[in-house]
Amino acid sequence: MSFDSRIRKGGYLMVPSLARMSVIIKSQHETSVMTGNYEMAYICGLLCRLTGTVPPSLETPVQLQEDMMKLLENYSPEDDREKVVIKMLKFYKPDGLLDDQVRELYRMGLEEKTPWKR
Repeated sequence: MSFDSRIRKGGYLMVPSLARMSVIIKSQHETSVMTGNYEMAYICGLLCRLTGTVPPSLETPVQLQEDMMKLLENYSPEDDREKVVIKMLKFYKPDGLLDDQVRELYRMGLEEKTPWKR
């Protein structure tokens, strides 16, 4: 779907780098909350990358969150940033949005080479 067709249909274009930056900034604050499936997808991919776990399939946002929380049950976070994003993931209530940008952000997290870098 092109940018123009999204605008015509009343949609909006999420810039993936903004969702990534939002996660990085929020990871530095204990009281941060996740605000959308874009952030959640990036966090799930990033946590797979950081923990070395096999990424769960992205069927629905709810299923992805449940699968990630199971994968993280016995994981000990390396630092406070990881603790914060895991807490954000745990308390987030995903909606049904699963578009190409959610998939792209999940992939970005999985392929992240410079976690936490602005």
